[in-house]
Amino acid sequence: MNLKRMNESDEIKGKVAEAAQMIVDSCAKGGQLLAAGNGGSAADAQHMIAELIVKLGPDRSPIRGIALSTDTSIMTAVGNDYGYDYVFSRQVYAHMRLGDLFLGITTSGNSPNILRALEAVKKSGGKSILLSGKDGGKCKALADLTILAPGETTNMIQECHLLIYHTLCYLIEKGLADRGVIQYNDKKI
Repeated sequence: MNLKRMNESDEIKGKVAEAAQMIVDSCAKGGQLLAAGNGGSAADAQHMIAELIVKLGPDRSPIRGIALSTDTSIMTAVGNDYGYDYVFSRQVYAHMRLGDLFLGITTSGNSPNILRALEAVKKSGGKSILLSGKDGGKCKALADLTILAPGETTNMIQECHLLIYHTLCYLIEKGLADRGVIQYNDKKI
C-alpha cells in the first residue's frame, strides 16, 4: 500500500527527478556524492554509494561517491573526541569540495548528526538532498531539496527509501551516460 501511494505521487516523482538532475550535474562537473545515515539508513547510504561506484544495471565506468558511515576508525574517533552528533559533519568538512553534494538519509528527519552534517554543508557552500519521512523534521529546513517517503513507521519509510534511491541510481546512470560522462563496458573491469 505504501509503495503504491509513493508510485502514484507526482510530487515524489518530481523531487526524485530533481534530485537525480542535481547529482548528474554535480558528477558531470567532477563532483561526488557524500551520503550518510544511521542504522538502516546508514546501510541505505552505503548501498546507494555501492550502486554508483559499482553499477545498478549494465557494467559501466564508476560514479564518484563516499558513504560517510563506513570508516569505523573515523566514526569512533570523532564520537570519542567530539561526540556522535559530529561523526558526519567532521567528514563533510574533510571531504566536501565545491560542486559536491550531500545526501542525508533519516526516517525521522531529526537525527542530530545528520542535522549537523547539513549545517556543515551550508557552511561549506555545498548543496544537500534529504531523504526522509513524515514531515522531514528539523533537517528539512536545512536541505536544498527534500524527498519525503510516505509511511507512519520506520520500516515502511525505509522500504520506500530503497525504491527511491534505486530509481535515483538508474536516473543518474542514464543522465551521465546521455552526457557521455560514463561509458557502458562490454567486459568487466
